[in-house]
Formats: sequence, C-alpha cells, structure tokens
Amino acid sequence: MTTQNRQPVLRCVLSNVAHPEYGQVTIPFPIPVMEYERTLECLAAKELGAPLKRDCRVDELESGFPILKRLEKVGANLDELDYLARRLDSFDDYEAAQFQAMAVRLGTFDMTDFINLTFCCQQATVITRFSDLEGIGKAHILTLHGGHMPVDELEQVDGRAEALKLILNEHGTVTPYGVVYDNGMELEQLYKEGGPFPDYLDREFVILLEASSGEGQSTLLVLPDSPARLERLLCRTGIRDSPQVHSRVVGSTLPDKVIRSIPSEHLSINGLNRLCRAAERIAPEDLKTLVQLLTDKNQPSQGPSLGGLSM
Repeated sequence: MTTQNRQPVLRCVLSNVAHPEYGQVTIPFPIPVMEYERTLECLAAKELGAPLKRDCRVDELESGFPILKRLEKVGANLDELDYLARRLDSFDDYEAAQFQAMAVRLGTFDMTDFINLTFCCQQATVITRFSDLEGIGKAHILTLHGGHMPVDELEQVDGRAEALKLILNEHGTVTPYGVVYDNGMELEQLYKEGGPFPDYLDREFVILLEASSGEGQSTLLVLPDSPARLERLLCRTGIRDSPQVHSRVVGSTLPDKVIRSIPSEHLSINGLNRLCRAAERIAPEDLKTLVQLLTDKNQPSQGPSLGGLSM
C-alpha cells in the first residue's frame, strides 16, 4: 500500500490562466511523497499551487476515467487533484463503472462532487453487459448488502430472477459506462471545498497521527510525509504545527517499546515526521538494538560499565 511505484491515474497539463505566457507544466497524479516538494517548485515557477485555491487551469487531462475530461478547461487545486487520484487508484473495473455511470446520472462536473462520489458510488448497480443475468442479479444483491455477504447466502440467491426484477421494475439510466441504478444513493458531503480531506489510508506508514486544535477540527496524518504536504494538510484543517496543536499517535509500525519511549506529546509534528524518516532508514537489526537500548535505559543499572560509568 504505497504511492511510490504507482502508475499515474491522472496526467494533467496545467497552466496559469492569468499568465499564459508562463507556459504549461505536466503533472502526474497521485504525486509520490518524494516528488511532492519538487512538484510544488515546478508550479511555483508559474505562480501556481496555492494550498486552497483552484488556481491551476486544466488544459488537458489524460486518465483511464474518461468522465474526468469534464474537469478540463476549468480551475483545479493541486491537492484536490492528488486526493481524487489517490481515491480512484484503489478502484477495480466495476467500481470505475459505478463511479463514471453515477457521475453521468447525477450530472457531476465539480471537483468537490467527484471526490464525494468516490465514497458512495459503490452503492449503485451498473449493468455493463446483459448476457449474464445470473451474474447481474447476484452482483446487484451483493451491492445492496454493502459488498459483503456470506458465500453460502450469495449462492442461494436466484440471480436471474433478481436481475429481471431490477431491469423490469426499476428505472435505470443509460450511460456510456453501462445502465446504472442508484438504489437510493445520496451524495453525502464528506468533503467541502477548501476543507480537510476525509481520512483515507492508502500507503504504508511509520506513525499514524491525529492532529487537532481546540476548535474540534482534526485530521489524520500519515508519517513520514513531505513537510510541505503536512503543512498544507494542516492548513486545510485550519491549524498549524504549533503548541496549540494536539497530536495523538493512533497507529504505528514501530515496536511497542520504541513507540512508548517517544515523547510524542512534547514533539512537534515536524519533529515526529523527521523521526519517522530516520526510522525508515534504520535496518531491522539496528532497530532491535535501539529497542534494547531503550529497554535498558528504563531498568536499574546492573553494575558499573567501562570506565566506572553506569549506562
């Protein structure tokens, strides 16, 4: 679960509509962690890449999701494009059909709605071919059960009967991606423009950190990450890396003895991020030594060490 070696989900040609003389820049999404700051530098040279503004004009968009051509010729925000690409990167072929067909049915053109649609399009049923009524019916029943059913129960479903009941009794919308039935799906506003992104874990981590402010806003940070991205994510939440920010470790791949020894409540988010970067570079055998040293530090000395000094 890592973004480092992914193929791009989107490839966008971006420009500054106020300064077309600056030319264009092509950015692949999702942006790998190690490429994030360089990407910001490329955009800054064209006076683009504001944390919250949709200041990047999408001149061209290439993707395995043709529906996203609707985002061309309008302004986009770098991190919204990146988040949408990360969400879509996990979709299989059926989810891709659900997403695109529902975008047609709902008349989706706005980035905010596209992001929100990624969280609920799985509630819809899409028929991409009518030759397998048994498969259509079982897929529909599975969809109605949230994608999870005991195998023995699914085997008992009369798929052909369910498919005919759906096709004959429900209103479907014909789209280039199949005939879609929304099953009562509603587009929930989990994301609002300029606000924090819904928590989404799609890559490996050393520490999962929940950062919050006194106003009740919070966001989940995956460490290590680009310091610039962390700053922008905190900006979306309306908080900064400061003493007023409270952070809590909610998950870690470090050994328990190591994580318990880290004074996370006294470290800044950037400090924890640097620690995670260092931990990634420590060989497993050296990490075991670190654990032992931390364990020994918390135990009474068993006697004098070399030079008469205790450990």
